[in-house]
Amino acid sequence: MSRPVTLVLVALLGCQPIANVPSSPTVAVGTPSATSSTTATPSPTPGALDGRFGLVVLSDSRGNASVASVRSETSDAVVTSFMPQSRSWTFSSRTVSPDGSSIAYWAPVNAGAVLHVRSVASGADRTVFTAGPEMSGNAFAWASDGTGLIVAIDNNCQEICGVQGGRSVAELWTVDLASGASERIASGSFWLPVTWDRAAKRVAAGVTGPGGYLTGYDVIDLGRQPYAVRGIGFQPTVLGRLEASSDARFVSLTVDSFTTATLSWWPLAEPEKRVDVTFDGTLAAWRPGTSEIWWAGGLSPRGCRTSPCDATELSGVDIVTGARRSLRGTFGSALAGFRVDGSAAMTSDRSGGPESLIVVDLRTGQTARLPAGGLFVRLR
Repeated sequence: MSRPVTLVLVALLGCQPIANVPSSPTVAVGTPSATSSTTATPSPTPGALDGRFGLVVLSDSRGNASVASVRSETSDAVVTSFMPQSRSWTFSSRTVSPDGSSIAYWAPVNAGAVLHVRSVASGADRTVFTAGPEMSGNAFAWASDGTGLIVAIDNNCQEICGVQGGRSVAELWTVDLASGASERIASGSFWLPVTWDRAAKRVAAGVTGPGGYLTGYDVIDLGRQPYAVRGIGFQPTVLGRLEASSDARFVSLTVDSFTTATLSWWPLAEPEKRVDVTFDGTLAAWRPGTSEIWWAGGLSPRGCRTSPCDATELSGVDIVTGARRSLRGTFGSALAGFRVDGSAAMTSDRSGGPESLIVVDLRTGQTARLPAGGLFVRLR
């Protein structure tokens, strides 16, 4: 069932990039110079769902593997299925290609890990990277143009192993999908790849440590020999999520302190220009094809932070123009992501039991519910 939501367009003041600022200025919503409020009209197609797009639903876990089934937004029929494996920080991987047509996954993930790329629609599958026999797969991310992957691997010697005198080996590799060539570009840290900007020859990655907290952020310059690694540390370490805009120009950081959350962003290669955004959500995401960061806020009842909360507002801010947009209605408690073309937002709702998604058409404001959560893909 779909229903219209109220769309509100607001001009946000003061959200321009600030150069050469070591601290983190705050972008406040402030008093808008002009506000318009309209009621969304129904979509010309039934509801907010679109059969050209779909999601990958994980179920039936078997040890470190799960059954992953691809289905469309408009049908429960399984298009194709496969069995990805997980360990350590693989959950933070950017699994789906930027155009939504392919998905990358480990199988196997341990000692001698093998990374696959699979067509979402046809199920055609190929091996693109094989680690050494002692190395296990970890987090990975796609290049912003979809032509390659940035991959973290390690020898499974982490906190306890290191304390007990073991030798830790952690590496970061690039994989070119056209040629099949792979290259080790850095070693010595447990990285969480964020993106690879091939045009600018830069790789961005978070650095993690004890307890899975973020300890820093690195940029690897592939335009210089030897490759230069430049980074900043987070003091104190943070429980956070790094994400790049689809064009790899900007990186956002959402930090959760269990009672509150904060949101900031910076140009990919200039983390010292970090800018804070006034934020009342728990998770934020970049809308594909734009410079907009969005989140679900206005959680109800007041003081609630997770399901069975409802969000009463979806908010987005364009960090280049400063424009702010919000949609008011009833949504899931957290923004799960976007349809890959940016036409709809997906909010996660667990208020009725297992996770479901409330799909919000960002043009019309119509909503619809999908009975399962998952990764968002393009079928045609």
